[in-house]
Amino acid sequence: MVLGVVRTHNGVITVESKPDHGSIFRVYFPVSALPQALPPVGTGPQAAPEGGGTVLVVEDDESVRNVAAATIRSLGFTVLTAHDGIAALQVYRQHPGEVRCVLCDLIMPRMDGWETLAALRQLEPGIPVILASGYGEASVMAGKHPEQPQLFLSKPYSRKALQDAIAYALAHAKG
Repeated sequence: MVLGVVRTHNGVITVESKPDHGSIFRVYFPVSALPQALPPVGTGPQAAPEGGGTVLVVEDDESVRNVAAATIRSLGFTVLTAHDGIAALQVYRQHPGEVRCVLCDLIMPRMDGWETLAALRQLEPGIPVILASGYGEASVMAGKHPEQPQLFLSKPYSRKALQDAIAYALAHAKG
């Protein structure tokens, strides 16, 4: 998984290993000359998300889902979770009017992040969605998609980056 993410970003990994002395892994990434397609996350001062409310976390990896949910709870939100897009739609329908924001993984079984985003916007056109992925933003955002997220969040992300992303998505919600 790590090698896949590194290769996606045109990076390399080197390994030095000596018996009984351990191993050293070095990861190198090129400096990007690409302009930011969406606002950078986790930089500069950003107000904490206000008003609390409920965030729906859609993530197929249970450990990532649990950490994201715990982090969002620590920011003062109630959290609903779903393991894929189909489950997310079920959860969303079960909690009408409650969800203020959605954090959605890109690569999931049954229904990916783009499909989930489009389906959620069919239910509520203005719902703020943060699309998250370990793949690079340029490759994720390339192509034509009927709906766009408020923000793209690169994995792995920090607590601060997640807090800033939620604040930005809520502040720039459509509708």
